[in-house]
Amino acid sequence: MKQLIIAALFLTVGITGCESHFYRVKENSLHLYLRNPEAQTVSFAYSEDGYQLHHAKKIDSKTWMVTVPEGIEFTYFYIVDGISFLPSCRFKERDDFGSENCVFIPDM
Repeated sequence: MKQLIIAALFLTVGITGCESHFYRVKENSLHLYLRNPEAQTVSFAYSEDGYQLHHAKKIDSKTWMVTVPEGIEFTYFYIVDGISFLPSCRFKERDDFGSENCVFIPDM
């Protein structure tokens, strides 16, 4: 029975995966989180300000956070240790350079 429970837990984690990117709205701001325990530096770039780099703050041993204004639609990506990184996201669009960006749409 114990082995069956352990197998069910592993199967559940395997199906759902580990959520490495998520967001929360707090105090009229959008807080975006990226879980990457190996990262030394994380920056965030988004369309609202012409993709200027914003340094993410490491809030624990594996999670980075950046805060932007709430209630706007924008496209974005991360720079992790100097390399462009696109997290798993619900909406994506192609950019002018043949790459993709995530699209954040409020209330979706």
